Amino acid sequence: MKKDKTLVLIVDDNKQNLKVLGNVLKENTDYNLAFAISGEEAFAYINKSLPDMVLLDVMMPGMDGFTVCSELSKNEQTSDIPIIFITAKSETEDIIKGFEAGGVDYVTKPFNDAELLVRINTHVEMKKSRDMLEQKNKELKEAYDKIEYLALTDMLTGIPNRRNITNMMNKEASRCRRNGGTFSMIMCDIDFFKKVNDTYGHDTGDFVLKRVADIIQKNLRQQDIIARWGGEEFLIVLPETMIEDGVRVSEKLRESIEKDTMEYEEHKFSITMTFGVAVYEQDLGIEKSIKKADDALYQGKQSGRNKVVQAHVKLRNSF
Repeated sequence: MKKDKTLVLIVDDNKQNLKVLGNVLKENTDYNLAFAISGEEAFAYINKSLPDMVLLDVMMPGMDGFTVCSELSKNEQTSDIPIIFITAKSETEDIIKGFEAGGVDYVTKPFNDAELLVRINTHVEMKKSRDMLEQKNKELKEAYDKIEYLALTDMLTGIPNRRNITNMMNKEASRCRRNGGTFSMIMCDIDFFKKVNDTYGHDTGDFVLKRVADIIQKNLRQQDIIARWGGEEFLIVLPETMIEDGVRVSEKLRESIEKDTMEYEEHKFSITMTFGVAVYEQDLGIEKSIKKADDALYQGKQSGRNKVVQAHVKLRNSF
């Protein structure tokens, strides 16, 4: 059985009816056909192979066609399979019941071969169109997600980029305005990074940036955020964290990086980082609060590097 062909499952407890309907389809279509003589047998088959369409009798012993259709419609995996009732039950209430159970069409016996084929082919083509549309939508969503990921991620280190962490800080600042509280921000920079590039090459420099991002991430809480701010500079946001705790986290990170021995190709070396710590101050806003962390970092760079410097926090109601 070719998998790229349309698969039609015919369900009828009368084997002669199965033969007649099967012959009509074999003579006029290129569909693959499968047969079941009961609702239970139909479910056993569908559990192994999903058909593209079901032609379903109503009056069957045990589970009748309405029940089969209703159960298939409730199941997420089978709910989009078009089901056409082909039955001798021609009362209006039966036809309505068939549509309410989830059927897409209702054909009464005896049927006209040409009319039946048109109905079947129409619903097969509609399903193909829906499936194609769903696939295109899936591909479009995947493409959009990839574009969004690329727009918000630093491609070298795999961590958020400047735009991403700025968005996150805006959300965190909104939360602080609603609920009170604050968050700490740490601006950190690799000491003498140019010397690493000049001495060992840019590939080694890229390795160092990725290694630093990895070390920092492993030493942060799940809710903390690290981003590559630019070049060899990183920004860390610690939600619901006062500046004193931000300093402690920075010291822990500084020690972890200083103790790490980096190895890349034949090169073996260590690096250090300098940290500037500030707290988000609502009166200043995000940009000026970041500037205070950056100024503290600059102070650390100017006074010897490989250290943590805390920014001055302006007390509320002070003069």
